Amino acid sequence: MNFLDFLRQNWSELVTLTREHVFLVFVSTGLAIMFGVPLGILLTRIRSLQTPILGFANIMQTVPSLALFGLLIPIPFIGGIGARTAIIALCLYALLPVIRNTVTGILGIDPKVREAAVAMGMTDW
Repeated sequence: MNFLDFLRQNWSELVTLTREHVFLVFVSTGLAIMFGVPLGILLTRIRSLQTPILGFANIMQTVPSLALFGLLIPIPFIGGIGARTAIIALCLYALLPVIRNTVTGILGIDPKVREAAVAMGMTDW
């Protein structure tokens, strides 16, 4: 059996599984952005929280994926085997880049640009 025969025989299953995979990626990335960007903004306002929160995100990034699934399975309401656990694990993995890049982006703004924005009426929020 060559590759094209495989595609013809399994096309419907491949489409279904690809759709499920894309759903998991979009939902987990959306959740990571939804939680990570406000958290990154908060970390630029309260600098004392940067070390513990970025430390937690760094730890989550270093945990191997299979070990993280093993840690999440016994937790009530989150655990088990399925899409919910995969979404939470992927969201935890995506938090570090989102938080870190939000903090870096906000702190990297040139003070002159910020001063000009305040002069034009920009508020803190």
